[in-house]
Amino acid sequence: MSIFKCKMCGGTLEIQNNETVAICEYCGTKQTLPRLDDEKRANLYDRANHFRRNNEFDKAAAIYEQILSEDGKDAEAYWSLVLCRYGIEYVEDPATRKRVPTVNRAQFTSIYADADYQAALEHADGYQRTVYEEEAKAIDEIQKGILAISQKEEPFDVFICYKETDNNGRRTPDSVLANDLYHQLTQEGFKVFFARITLEDKLGSAYEPYIFAALNSAKVMVVLGTKPEYFNAVWVKNEWSRFLALTKDGKKTLIPAYKDMDPYYLPPEFANLQAQDMSKLGFMQDLIRGIKKLVPASTVQMVSSDPVSDPLLERAFIFTRNGDWERADAYFEKVLDQNPHNAEAYVGKLLVELRLSQKSQLKDCKMSFESNPNYQMAITYAAPALLYELNGYLETIRKRIEEEHKEETYQLALVKMEYAETEEDFLSAQRKFSDLSDYKDSAALEQKCAAAITSLLNEKVYLTATGLAKSRNHANLQEAVALFTHISGYKDADYKREECLLKLSAVPHKKDWIHNKSVWLLCGFVTSLLLFLVVVIYLLIPVSSGEKQGHNVVVGDIIKFGTYEQDNNTANGQEEIEWIVLDKKDGKALLISKYGLDCQPYNTSRTSVTWEICTLRSWLNSTFYTTAFNADQQSMIASTTLTNPDNPEFGTEGGNNTNDKVFLLSIAEAKQYFASNTARMLTATAYAKAKGAYVYNGSSSWWLRSPGSSSCGAACVLYVGSVSYGGIGVDYDGRAVRPALWINLES
Repeated sequence: MSIFKCKMCGGTLEIQNNETVAICEYCGTKQTLPRLDDEKRANLYDRANHFRRNNEFDKAAAIYEQILSEDGKDAEAYWSLVLCRYGIEYVEDPATRKRVPTVNRAQFTSIYADADYQAALEHADGYQRTVYEEEAKAIDEIQKGILAISQKEEPFDVFICYKETDNNGRRTPDSVLANDLYHQLTQEGFKVFFARITLEDKLGSAYEPYIFAALNSAKVMVVLGTKPEYFNAVWVKNEWSRFLALTKDGKKTLIPAYKDMDPYYLPPEFANLQAQDMSKLGFMQDLIRGIKKLVPASTVQMVSSDPVSDPLLERAFIFTRNGDWERADAYFEKVLDQNPHNAEAYVGKLLVELRLSQKSQLKDCKMSFESNPNYQMAITYAAPALLYELNGYLETIRKRIEEEHKEETYQLALVKMEYAETEEDFLSAQRKFSDLSDYKDSAALEQKCAAAITSLLNEKVYLTATGLAKSRNHANLQEAVALFTHISGYKDADYKREECLLKLSAVPHKKDWIHNKSVWLLCGFVTSLLLFLVVVIYLLIPVSSGEKQGHNVVVGDIIKFGTYEQDNNTANGQEEIEWIVLDKKDGKALLISKYGLDCQPYNTSRTSVTWEICTLRSWLNSTFYTTAFNADQQSMIASTTLTNPDNPEFGTEGGNNTNDKVFLLSIAEAKQYFASNTARMLTATAYAKAKGAYVYNGSSSWWLRSPGSSSCGAACVLYVGSVSYGGIGVDYDGRAVRPALWINLES
């Protein structure tokens, strides 16, 4: 007996061996079953059916295709593709309490002519074929009803695709932008499908017939959004993916439009499309001009947009242009006495208050006028074009203020760095450069500050050690040797260390030194200084504490375990891998490689993935695992159950828990185990660089296993050490790989 999820309600089914049809005890629906020959196939079906039950039909279809690539005779996989193509959702019938199909992706093609449906019948047994034929009949009847309704609908010129509400049921910024676009296009004479208004009188009816009709009649679709997850929302993607398929004949055009986000995170399906930035001034005019070229002029009914001229308003603006503020304000008040909803009059009063001659000067204001009462009244009654114009001015002001703030911070950091004398001074400047991220050469200057801090710390140690080295006291000389060893490579520290060792060989170890009060005081001073240096250096510069084994290891140690090509010279064999001990508990230690060992994409293709199914996870637990560790070492590596939480900033799904030998850190773990950006900075090996690891100022970025701002991206640590929640596309091939694993210390 095996366990399987009901494809209608998600309830648990207990399946007898070789059973191909079952009835769910939860929803009472008879359904066909796949051949569950192995655990992998069962997991794939469960995951695909989960996506399909949640109406993520494209994600589900990709997994069914994967199943068919391994077994081309799986009838259930063919049938499942049919369900995805027609967007079948099983909803509860109030009368019978059973699940019945609804169609969310109507087609002109009958289900009986569908190639996958025919393949399902060909490979099905007698029980399955009966169920398939019954469901196909029900779907075909629904299809006919949708087509009958849709054929009565008037054609549309433009289809606006957007997300109406967020997860809390609140209206999204996308809805507001779509509303503005709808009114502007309608004013220009276009017939526009805008769900919020077009479907307003269809409440209580199935929306699919009207959406289907609009998708097939519209010449242009504008897909707009302000967040990557809004573009990929289930019903938004359902609309644009269907329209995108219709563009293949060259008669339809899809235009992506974004705002307040990086266009890199648009759906990968839009890669070859010309996306529009809604935040740019003139966007609306450019978009309308472009749509006019795509929609035949004969179909557009032009609407006059010139309002009746208001002499009082005209005179008021003349006074404004002449700087006669008192008379201008008086005339704007006269206009508002006649029409209290005149948005232009409120804009005029705003100009008077700010002493500006014309609207275009609003963008030059030093401060935002967003909270000004006259502006608030203006946007309350403004037409879309005026609203867009005013918001454009505010956006220009916001960006200018942001740039001015960055420049002010940058200049302050430059001054701090120039006059810095202590570690604290350089650390203050370094933090400011870190906050500026990629502004000008901030990243390079941040590294320069870090180098200065290291140099100052080394100089302190050097001076202390030099003082101790002048003594002929055995303990003092030992302290000097330890300190010179710590700063090996700095000035002549190595030479002075050897001098101290020669002195030690000639100086007897006297016990009566402990009676010397001055030596006690000196030791106390040195010990305190060393403790201070250890704390500061540990926070700023990850320090190797040498090889340790078994129960002797402590957090922060560096141990050697396994081998891997690192110097990019295969002739001399693989080099030992150095690992940093991040955690220790329950007889196990968590290790992460000190260096970036390789360069691999998170996934070999740009598609929607999670850690569970990405190619990098497979590579780490197969190729890397067998290459880096021998049989004895493999036996020491613990198998670890990993939770894969959603992205904490963007909410992107992290996927199922996984069981891994080798893995990557998550966003939370990278923040937990590394105290600062500097500690997270990574040096890639010569081999990783040769494989394509991108290097800037000696540092490389590295992958995390958490998802990025969309399921087509993964989070990472940037070369400056900061955690990038948004991440980058999964197929990017310039990120270093920094493996992590748990080892059993008992071994």
